[in-house]
Order: sequence, then C-alpha cells, then structure tokens
Amino acid sequence: MTWHTARELAGLPGMPGSERRTREKLAQLAAPSRPRVGRVGGGREYDSTGLPAETRAALATRKITDAGSTALAVVDTPPVRSFVPAPQEQAVVPALATNRQPSMADKAVADARVRLVTLVQGLVPLHGSKRACALLAAQLVTGEAGTELQTIARTANQRARGDMVSARTLERWVSEHNKSGWWGLLPAEAGPRLLTVADDVAAVLGLYHSRDARFRKLTGAAQEVTRMLGRDFDTWRTLYDRARRALDKLGKDARANTALLKARHSGAQRDAKLPFKRRSTEGFDPLDVWVIDGHTFKAKVRHPDHGAPFAPELTVVLDATTRMIVGWSVGLSENVRVVGDALRHAIGQHGICAILYGDNGAGETAKAMDCPIDGFCARLGIEHRTGIPGKPQGHGVIERSWQTHAINAARQFSSYQGKDADAGTFRKVAAELAKEQRAVKRAEQAGQVIALSPKAPSWQQFIDAIETMVEQYNTQHRHRSLPKRSDGKHMTPAEYWAEIFDPAMQIKPSQQELRMLFMPSVIRTAQRGEVTFFNQHYQAPELMRRDVDGREVSVRYDIHDPSFVLIYTLGGEYVCEAQWNANRIDFFPKPVIQMAREKRVAAAIKRREQQIDTALRELGPTVDMDVPTALPAPAAPLVVLPAITPKATPVSAQGATAPAAAVRPMFDMPSDRYEWLMRHRDGWTDADHAWIDRYVQSDSYADLRDFYESRGMGWDAGGDALPVFKSAL
Repeated sequence: MTWHTARELAGLPGMPGSERRTREKLAQLAAPSRPRVGRVGGGREYDSTGLPAETRAALATRKITDAGSTALAVVDTPPVRSFVPAPQEQAVVPALATNRQPSMADKAVADARVRLVTLVQGLVPLHGSKRACALLAAQLVTGEAGTELQTIARTANQRARGDMVSARTLERWVSEHNKSGWWGLLPAEAGPRLLTVADDVAAVLGLYHSRDARFRKLTGAAQEVTRMLGRDFDTWRTLYDRARRALDKLGKDARANTALLKARHSGAQRDAKLPFKRRSTEGFDPLDVWVIDGHTFKAKVRHPDHGAPFAPELTVVLDATTRMIVGWSVGLSENVRVVGDALRHAIGQHGICAILYGDNGAGETAKAMDCPIDGFCARLGIEHRTGIPGKPQGHGVIERSWQTHAINAARQFSSYQGKDADAGTFRKVAAELAKEQRAVKRAEQAGQVIALSPKAPSWQQFIDAIETMVEQYNTQHRHRSLPKRSDGKHMTPAEYWAEIFDPAMQIKPSQQELRMLFMPSVIRTAQRGEVTFFNQHYQAPELMRRDVDGREVSVRYDIHDPSFVLIYTLGGEYVCEAQWNANRIDFFPKPVIQMAREKRVAAAIKRREQQIDTALRELGPTVDMDVPTALPAPAAPLVVLPAITPKATPVSAQGATAPAAAVRPMFDMPSDRYEWLMRHRDGWTDADHAWIDRYVQSDSYADLRDFYESRGMGWDAGGDALPVFKSAL
C-alpha cells in the first residue's frame, strides 16, 4: 500500500484542485484512511488503492519523473551503497568467489539496470509487476519519463535502439535481481570472437609472427607481401594500416599477445618477455644454497704472462640467502680450475655449503666437478644442481648482481667495454692499445724498451680492484631484497649474514684438507706397481696391493708440482703417494699448466697458418688444366749428400743479358723473387744484389728462413748460400 495526503493528491487527474475539495471527494469515494504517521500537526493520509484509475496513473507518472531527476547522482557510486536494499523477505546474495571481476563499463550497466528495477518495484504496489514494467516501458518510449531517466535506460539497454527498453526486458531484469542481486544484472561476458581478416592481411600477420629477421617490423612484412602479390609498391602503406588495426585487435587478448611473443622470440629472449616466478629464500639459512657463475670482465686487462690486453674471466660464489659474496676467483677463461678455485676460496672462508647451484658452463659441468666418484662436490658432500640450458632467469639472483658489483668495477678503467660505453671513446682506446701492441712487436725484434699505455690496467691492479669490489658490495650495498633495520634502511649482505649465521652449522676444513680435497683427479688403472698419467709414469710399492693392482683407482695430482700423485681407491680410501720415476716421454716432468699453455699456443698458430695459406691462395695463378693434378708415381727415396755448385763461367754482357731478360718471370711476392734468384745466381744484376741484401734482413725472410734452408736456399751472414744436400739411392 502507498499512502498520500489530500495536499499531495490535489490537482491530479480525477481530483479537485483544492485540498479541502479533495478531502470531500475522498470521503465520497470512501477511500481507506489513517492518521498521518511520523508527522507533526495531525491530519489524515489516504490509501492509493481507493483512488480512481486516472489518479493512480498520474501518481505513477509523477514517481517515475521524480526518480529520473535524482538518478544521475547515484549512477557512479558503489553498488552496495547506491541502491535501495532488498525487501526483508528477500535474501541478499553475496558476491561469490566464482563471479568474474567486472570492468568499469559493466559496473555502469549494472548500476543503471538496478535503478530501473528499483522504479519498477516502487510501482508494483499500485499496478502489479507486469503492469509496472509495461507502464515504465511506455513512459520511456513516449519520452514522458524525462531526459535523465532516458539516459539511464540507454546505458542499461546496451543496444542500438537506445533508450527503448521493452517490458519483457524489465521483467527479466527484475527476476535476475531477485535471484542474484546486483551481480545478476551484469552484462554477459563476451565470448571469444574469431577475428576475420582478409587474405593479404593474414599473410602480413603470418610473416610478422615469425622469427625471420627481415620481418621484425610490420613495415617489412607489409612491403614483402605487396611485392609477392605483384601490386603497386606504393600501396604497401594501406596494407600496413589494415594489418596494424588487426594486430591491435589481437593485442587486446592476453592469450593472443602471449602467442605473438612466443612466435617472434625463442629461448632466453622469449622468457625475458613472459611472466615469471620469483624464487623465495625465506626459511633458508646461510650455507644452505650457494650460486656460482662466471662473468667476462667488461674491461681490457693486461695478460699476466705477455702483457697484451684481454678480457679475463671472473667467477663469483654468492650465498642465496644473504646475497653475500663468499668466494671469488679470476682466470684467463672459464674453466674448471677457475670454478674450483672460487669454490675453494668460499669454503676456506665460510665452510661447506649444502647445495651448489650453477649454470651449464664449461667450468661447472666438467668431470672434475660432477664426477659422482671423485669430483669436487662428491668429496665435499655437496649436492651440485645445474639450471636448464638457455634459461638464465633461474640464476637471476646472481645474474642481476653483476650490474651492481662487477660491471661497476670495470667502469673505473679506461678500457671499459660494456654495452653502455661511449662508442667514440671505446674506439680510440682500442686503437691506442692495438698501436701499442704493434710497437711492442717491433721493439722485441729491435731489442728496444717502450712504455705501455696506462689505458689498460695491470693484472695486479685488476686483482686489487676485485678485492675492493667484493669488500664494498658486502659491507656497503644495501640490498632491497634483504630485511630492513630499525632505522628503515635495508641491511647489507654482511649485516644480514652476521645476524642469522649460526656457527654451529659451519663445517670448515683446514688449509691442508682444502689442498687435498681440491686436487684434480682422473681415473686410471694400476698395473704392475705403476699408474700412467699424462704420458708420465708414477710408481709406488703399495700399488701392488691385492685390492689395488689391476683395478681402477683415483689419481689426484698437483697442477704446479708434477713430481708426485696421490692414489685413492674409488671408495675414497687413501692408498699411497706415487713418485715420478721412469719410462717418461719428456726428460723432465712437465707441469700441467705448461702443457695447457703449449696446447693453446699450438692451436692458435695452426689457425693463423690456415689463414695465411688461404690468403696466399687468393694471390696464386689460376690452375692450368694441362698440368697434371695427380700425385707423381713413387720414386726412389732421397739421401742427403753434398751438392757441388759449379762456378759461373764469364760470358759477354750481351750474351748474359739477353737470355736473362727473356726468361725472368713476373714476381707476385718477394719470396718468389728470392727463390728464382737463388736458382739462377748466374743471372744476377746489381739491382738483384742490392735487393737480396735488403730482403735477407726483413721479417719476411726471417719467417721463411727454415723453409729456405731446408731447400738449400738459405743465406748465411757472409753473403753466400748455405750448402745444399741432395741425392738419391
């Protein structure tokens, strides 16, 4: 029931214009009445059900109009506070966890629909549910509802017809509101729509969704498709615009954008653009997990042996819990010796860790580290874990730290070559160092001494810089992933280590134990009291034990002292110390490091010889097809015997010059001219004598001296050719 006073009803259709005449009219109609509730001054109010039909319709129109004038003030407010609460007999449905999170546009639509449902519910006591929906729909169609209410209806409808909302739609909204409240009036979630594009646009997107370097930009793909279709090339911009619009539509879907990234990138580059998971060290203690990694120093440093500038390898061991650098090592390149030395340094300072986590680098996957029988980790009881190849994100805790310590340390040197280095400065420094090395080579040949450029630091300066870097990082860098102190600042790695480190959990071997534990080893078979290692033979009487002779043993060696090796069983039991004694290839034992150096130098020389040979072939004449390319038939072997060179018989100048001029060829290289002159000594001129004197003093002759002497064309200090030895059996 809805109650109204005579003043509110006066002037409506079917009622007199004055309040007194309205009371008389209501008395004649015998309309139900009661004393006014909650108002001061007395008077009576009348039930609307006893009024004439035209008066009730006027009351409904007035209510709709009044509601529209205040609707805009509540559209943008939160749904829980904006709308009239549900009747007491109706349970309010809470937002379930399964409900989707609506967008701002969806919320605006639901708010507008709730406002219309509220108006219908206000008309139900007068006209019933269906009649109220029909009346409100008619008011919206005819425009009698007011501009504000029509704006609300237009927002709620979401259709091309605008503010025309049918009675059936209002009934459905009322029903949904009764079932699910505000959540039931949200627009239905739009399902995935298949984007339809033209064939030429699809071809452009297909090229763009590839890893071909030519189509990294949409421009290149549009131009290529235009060429393939045989169209006017200037029309590629139109095709580009169409493809860009289609690509923007695809980009609104997270799955489509993810698929685009996966199609255009691979490996670590793809992982760097996709969502990731952060590894938490909460609950771990120091010495639980160590992360080890190598890094090429981003500055040129002078080689400790020959002084040439190069980029050394820095290996760091980082405690994952406290982010503190616990050990480090430097070397010429990443190998198991540098990695093992960094691990030895860390264990010698702080103890043995539980898990060692590294990448798949050459130094961290070598048998000396990972051998399950006699590797470093097996001896120490450390579980060695390696990451997935090509996924450096798993080592983000140490990969990101290089920017904080190592790269900043490299910036203090003039030879810095990081990716943010100034290109012009880097080019000048590189040219200066290259010029210096050429001068050093000339000075070595002339026996001179030159001053080296200060642009590249010495090896000792590099070591000192790394020590300072580690100390400053551990004690001064406030790591944002570490807890905060009472003053609000983050702790440094050293502070956090000191706070949570428990000395009772530390297992720290002595220096002698470290030396024994980190000796590299190989598996060999003991036979007849000796083992063979690097073509060296080591003997000891204990190798004839029954449980050792003829069995595989672990041979541990010192890379700096090859005079002895330590023999262990595969179970780790110490057997003996075997001494270098006999049956050797070299007269003196050769350290492993020296052997490695010779091997590296020999490989470098071989590569350079191949490059020289390739360059010389480019200058050689074209192969004559008439010249046989097959090897000659086997001939009698040669024996070295002295050869007698007859003295040149004097001839007339005319007779000597004419034949020489006729047979003297054109020489492409100085070596060709030298060989020809040595074979035709009787045809020398004064210019040839002067040229020979200059050539035998040059670097070209020095490089080929052994070659010439082996063929009897060498030149001695006295100006004569060395003796030639030829003969045959």
